[in-house]
Amino acid sequence: MTGSLAAVCQHGGVPRPAVQLLFDRSGRQRPGELDDEQLVLLYRYRDDGRRRLRSNFVATLDGSVQGPDGRSGGINTESDSHVFALHRALTDAVVVGASTVRQEGYRSVDLHPWQSELRERLGLHPFPALVVISGSARLDPVIASPASGSGGVVVVVTTTGKTRDDLAPLRDAGVEVVEADGGIDLPEVLDGLVRRGWSRLLCEGGPRLHRDLLSAGLVDELSLTLAPVAVGGEGLRSTSGPALPESRPFSLSFALHAADGTLFTSYTAA
Repeated sequence: MTGSLAAVCQHGGVPRPAVQLLFDRSGRQRPGELDDEQLVLLYRYRDDGRRRLRSNFVATLDGSVQGPDGRSGGINTESDSHVFALHRALTDAVVVGASTVRQEGYRSVDLHPWQSELRERLGLHPFPALVVISGSARLDPVIASPASGSGGVVVVVTTTGKTRDDLAPLRDAGVEVVEADGGIDLPEVLDGLVRRGWSRLLCEGGPRLHRDLLSAGLVDELSLTLAPVAVGGEGLRSTSGPALPESRPFSLSFALHAADGTLFTSYTAA
């Protein structure tokens, strides 16, 4: 990566709020305000070809990953929107569960110009893929098209046993459907993505998929953002479903604080 990123790391053309580094376990960067290039270096995946799965969630101070509207967008802050976009700019594939796709209105991943420029500088594919894990494959074919402009490929991983007509709407729309014989094996799914050259992976939910990835020991990094609000109610946590067979320890890698009051943490599997 060459040159300064100060002119391009903007969310939707709007300069991001100032971000202060509070802690960096590696010691590579001193506490203080980060410029755009330093922020990229913190979140950039290692270039060693090894598969790495990072999960990313925003939560309220009282632990909900949903706002009053039932969507994560209801608790986003300006700085979280920028870091969310930065995560996507640095990944090969966004891995997400079907319920989250339906709830949040996911579609083929499109990018802002600054994200595209950053990906080009880093030698990444023009767009990250969207990989949807869905046992039923009951998804709106609109996911194949981006909200605007061009977008990345969309892959739906589902189980066998469906008829040609069941899957035809997705395939006709341009979605690649992968049928997993004997059920969806998450380690094998991720290995399959690596075989396609997608080793930098980002899970954006939902809570059940996140729980299953943690249970299988597949989450290498966990990015948790704390929005400076409390909402009450019965919103979901970042995991749902049965307790994990054993607790999964993580170590704090770095922590950031944005001018709009948002706290960003990044943890690495111990």
